Amino acid sequence: MAADSQTRPPVNVYTAMLVLSFIAIAVGCIFLALDLNRYGFQVQPPGDVRS
Repeated sequence: MAADSQTRPPVNVYTAMLVLSFIAIAVGCIFLALDLNRYGFQVQPPGDVRS
């Protein structure tokens, strides 16, 4: 009976911040993939700029 009477802790501000940061990172990854898609995912390192 003791296990049935336990309740889950309420969602606090830290849980909300965790969810918000996960959403922000996911949206950033989506925008990065969309930007790289314009170049066909061909990322070239910068050339040698020494003169």
